Amino acid sequence: MKGVLPFRVAQVILVLALLRHLLLALFVHPYADDYSYAVSGMSTPLLEGLWREYTSWNGRYASNILVLRGPLVSGIDIGLMLYRMVAIGLILFTWFAGFRLVKVILPAVRAHVAATIALVFLLLYLHVMPDASEGFYWYTGAMTYQLANALSLFFLANWIQAWRDQHELNARWYVVQVLLILWMAGSNEVHMAFLVIGHGLLVFLFRKQYDPRRRAAFVLLGVALVASLVVALAPGNATREALFPLRHDALRTLVYAVAQTGRWSLNWILPIILPSILFLVLLRQGEERGLIGRDGLRWNKWVALALPFACLFVSMVVTYWPTGLLGQYRTLNMACFYFLPGWFVALTVWDRAVLRSMLPTPRAVQRPWWSWSVAVVCGLFLLSGRDGLVTADLLGGQLARYDADIIRRYATMRQAAQGGEQEVVLDPVNYPRCLVILPLDTDADYWMNRSYASYFGVPAVRVSSTPPAPAQ
Repeated sequence: MKGVLPFRVAQVILVLALLRHLLLALFVHPYADDYSYAVSGMSTPLLEGLWREYTSWNGRYASNILVLRGPLVSGIDIGLMLYRMVAIGLILFTWFAGFRLVKVILPAVRAHVAATIALVFLLLYLHVMPDASEGFYWYTGAMTYQLANALSLFFLANWIQAWRDQHELNARWYVVQVLLILWMAGSNEVHMAFLVIGHGLLVFLFRKQYDPRRRAAFVLLGVALVASLVVALAPGNATREALFPLRHDALRTLVYAVAQTGRWSLNWILPIILPSILFLVLLRQGEERGLIGRDGLRWNKWVALALPFACLFVSMVVTYWPTGLLGQYRTLNMACFYFLPGWFVALTVWDRAVLRSMLPTPRAVQRPWWSWSVAVVCGLFLLSGRDGLVTADLLGGQLARYDADIIRRYATMRQAAQGGEQEVVLDPVNYPRCLVILPLDTDADYWMNRSYASYFGVPAVRVSSTPPAPAQ
């Protein structure tokens, strides 16, 4: 009972940290592709729009449905409210998906403990992900990448159950897995690659076993290959890739994929060293109490160590091969989403194989101050790194000022459309520090400016070159 109070305090701190990210969603606004897809969705029937995207831009047959029928199609007033609710819903949905996965991996733990573990993962992800804007708070990016991330946790949970159970897999299991594959592979190229490589490895792993899992691996690999071909053979891919002169360079792809894997691995490992130490101690305590099996992960330690880095490397290859550039950080967000659990899986395997004999659990963890140290570390979510910027922007009023400035822009654009103005000159705004938002340009011919103007029904819009007034 001595550790119950600090654990409850830690839970409260974690929930407060989550609420702060949900509150942030109430201040976000659409930008970039949100407007161009909204214009297309408002002016084109869905099937026609999907075919146009497939033949002229990309083969993402699943996520394109959502971006072409996004919240802004309903108009900016209703659309903005829906836009923010989608961000909140996606954060909570990712938490629930993590909860589902934890309950499958650790069926002996109580629901509130599983929910806490899932929340820690979500908050760690929000803490170290390269660009939270493109992860959760930008609708187009969220529907293309993060939704598939969350769905993949259900997919993994189903596979883990199949791995553990030796009985015949039923039709419902197959239907759910096939639908998830079709959606994830049709959402973006990185998930497409993960699904093919992952099921290829499962086929190899089960090559000498004659059980339902072997047949399932073959069937789902076939589904993943078919879905991947639909995406990869889209005529629109050639149009999009033609914009990148450094594309399809094997040596460049390899060199930069290795370099970026090293760079971002360090960027993600360094901030979670302390949580990693706490994880190892809690892992050992969970085994002592019978909550975690001692023989659950009998993996080769080198394979386990390679897992998180392989996820990042594959993401970089899929990014650099068609473009030659890293570009936006949305693919890095995806790599981070799998790197973090892969890192903790590797820690688990290495602790059982190597670390436990070299570094036994110190007696100090039985003392009362140890339990409180866990709560203190959880408190860092509120104060450090990007989370500190979220807290500062909320409490300092920067997000509220940004929201008010953008709302005034909407009013200006509506008045200009009603008055028949030919060009609208907007005042610049101070953007929040906790989000990376692509701003409109001083050039009315810039692609984002054209989409913005088209959405509000004015011929042209640009931003004044005068610097924004300093925040008060």
